[in-house]
Amino acid sequence: MKLRPVHYVRNFSSTLFLRLMAGFLCIIILLVSLTAYALSVSRNNVRDEVVKYNTLMLDSTMENYEKHFDIIRKQMYLFLFSDRVQKLQREPNYSDFPGVINDILSWVSNPNLYIADIVFYSKKGQFVIEKSTSTTPDNMFDVFMAGEKYPKSFWDKQFDETYTNRIFPADRFYSNVFSRRKEVVGDYIPMIFKRADNRDFYMAVLLDANKMYGAFHQSLNDDFIIYGRDGSPLFTRSNVGAFPSLDTLTERGGDEFVQDNRYHFYRTGGSGMTYMHRLPVEQMASQTRINLTLVVLVVAVVLLSIVIALLMAVRINNPFKQLVNSIRGAGDAEPYKSSIREFDLIGSQLRDKNKLMKQWAFIHLLKDIRGSERDASKLEFSGKPFVFVLFQVVEKKGASWDDGTFSSWLYYMKVFIEDKLNRVFPDALTNQVEYNQILSLVFIDRPETLDELLREIKVVFDQDRDSGTITIAVTSVYHRSDQISVAYKEVLERIDERSLVDETQIVASSSDRLTAIAFVQEEDVRFRANLKEGNVQALEELMERFFARQRELEPTAAAWLRFAQSVTERIRGTAAEQLGADIADSMLQNAEERIDGCVTVAELQRLLLEWVRRAAEAIEDKKERKDSIASFVMNYVNEHLAEEIYLDALADKLNLSSGYLSTYFKEKTGINFVEYVNETRIRQAESLLVNGRMKIQEVAEAVGYRNIASFNRMFKKYTGLKPSEYRKSKQENSAG
Repeated sequence: MKLRPVHYVRNFSSTLFLRLMAGFLCIIILLVSLTAYALSVSRNNVRDEVVKYNTLMLDSTMENYEKHFDIIRKQMYLFLFSDRVQKLQREPNYSDFPGVINDILSWVSNPNLYIADIVFYSKKGQFVIEKSTSTTPDNMFDVFMAGEKYPKSFWDKQFDETYTNRIFPADRFYSNVFSRRKEVVGDYIPMIFKRADNRDFYMAVLLDANKMYGAFHQSLNDDFIIYGRDGSPLFTRSNVGAFPSLDTLTERGGDEFVQDNRYHFYRTGGSGMTYMHRLPVEQMASQTRINLTLVVLVVAVVLLSIVIALLMAVRINNPFKQLVNSIRGAGDAEPYKSSIREFDLIGSQLRDKNKLMKQWAFIHLLKDIRGSERDASKLEFSGKPFVFVLFQVVEKKGASWDDGTFSSWLYYMKVFIEDKLNRVFPDALTNQVEYNQILSLVFIDRPETLDELLREIKVVFDQDRDSGTITIAVTSVYHRSDQISVAYKEVLERIDERSLVDETQIVASSSDRLTAIAFVQEEDVRFRANLKEGNVQALEELMERFFARQRELEPTAAAWLRFAQSVTERIRGTAAEQLGADIADSMLQNAEERIDGCVTVAELQRLLLEWVRRAAEAIEDKKERKDSIASFVMNYVNEHLAEEIYLDALADKLNLSSGYLSTYFKEKTGINFVEYVNETRIRQAESLLVNGRMKIQEVAEAVGYRNIASFNRMFKKYTGLKPSEYRKSKQENSAG
């Protein structure tokens, strides 16, 4: 009997109720102690902390501006002394203007430089080049980019100044294109760069003052100024009156002072520019004053916390026991439900946890990661048919999203897919398995139900085509959990069978379309040879003929992308050999991402042609001249297609042996002389068959074939069709 009180006390001390109360009271006591200590110390320290905070913010602002001006100064000097700009100074030529404008656009499009425009002004040539066009100085500085502080006379005066670079105060620039109103172009900070040995040409860089302020200014108050080396304000943002002059700052000494009921903080950077930030004295005082109301509130909160702790401990104790018992005994059954909303939330979280564990087990099976047997058992099923549905997104270039990023857009897409599938298939599991792939495991009894749902989802996705192109791949029906890896492999193969078109696709079955395309050996040899020689026209014709031929075969998107990667490697290898590895890497920067971002075959063709042209033109420029012998032969063939063309006659004209000329021509072009003649004739014949009304016999004679049988045989060799079939197919395509 004497042991009963001891046993009761021991049991009571281990109850959840008592421990909850003890824990709540300990937390309350700790919080009260911490609050009391903070209140006692804050009176003396808050002001110093506020001053320190504002000083650090100003230091950060100054460092941001100083670094940015230094970066602009270095990068723009590199631009000013680039070969293209130097050529523009020495020998201005209108044909060079587009190249300079493209260079300007590449700088302006970099969002981290905050460059609004770059202007080249030639006094001798009386022209101005900027990001949009080239024009006269009068039009530029009086119409397109007029500033009150910066009339045309200002820009003309800068030719006589002796500095090499200088930063000028910010000003608002206007456009006077419309005579009845002027439109604001922006608030810009001009920086002028000149060569010391050239007073007839300079470069002006217009920095976006507002964007720089938004990125660099670290304060909640818009009360900020930058002084130049000479003391003049370079940039000001304030609504509460003028700032003191720079001379008065040097007289005061120190880094902060109070004037006109405002705290002034200032710093001078290594560039000689001074940065100042202000905030009201009232704001500082309000942060350092201990509020009696706060003390009363703390006491009230403590008392209320004790009461709430008692009530919560009483209400949680018994229901929590029942909830634990429910979890232990029910397994996957519905968790315990209570009138307390929080317990219902716990039950919901338990259900979500089970679903999450299934998703983890799902991912582990896909990625062949060993997990716990308990988790893996959550996905074991037999005789329950399922399919995989894979959603793959190709991001559109230049796309914009309301939430700011491709990842956020993809997240909302996943939520949408999960919601749509779970409404019809409650057990479906949806995960983002790759950065642009969302995979759903759908347990299904009737495939037609899923087909109908995917068509509904397609309608929604079609509305977002401006942001990305989406492909939906669906596997065959499987029945066991150990077939998940096989199903995943199938859905990846299905997604590779999509077409390279700009529309939402549903791939629900395998096709017989080409999964690999490549140059034939002869094309590959000619491609490499012409690229090595810088023959742009021959390369373009080769690529266009290849794409035209492959389009009719309708290869898969994966085949097109693999082909593009192989062509890119050929270009990279040849460019590295001819121009150097650094130039080749620069020319093909982000090549893999740009290839994967191509949505259509036409877009992929344009991209490859762009790289081919750039590489060939660069190689041709390095050679400094075209090969005169090969050019003579090609020009002669093109001009005498209707005549008999003999290699011996051409060799006599060039005072060369026919054997040497044949070897030389193939080395330079990648194709022997006879093949080049036949190919050129067939290419001309294609044009005549499509664009003219000549008879086939007349076309054959026009391109140098006297025997119609020989013409038919040669035409089919190069095109795969007879002349009559070719003309008929083109006419049908035009009519369709």
